[in-house]
Amino acid sequence: MITCEEVSTLVSSGGLPAAPLTVRLGVRLHLAMCRHCRAFKRQLDAIARAAGALNRAFEGEPPLAFEKTVVQRLLL
Repeated sequence: MITCEEVSTLVSSGGLPAAPLTVRLGVRLHLAMCRHCRAFKRQLDAIARAAGALNRAFEGEPPLAFEKTVVQRLLL
């Protein structure tokens, strides 16, 4: 049986997709039985989604008037 430490390492490092089939199956079995590791994986998934959303929100250059607006607010 795969341990909680091994599961958390594989899940948090992103190495699970590249792991051998037997390891991936072991992780799935472990997650089915261990509520703590399931919660940990859900938390990591939520963090990844939030980071992706934040990245998409800040793609590209700021508006042209951004610098002027910041300077005006700092001088108030």
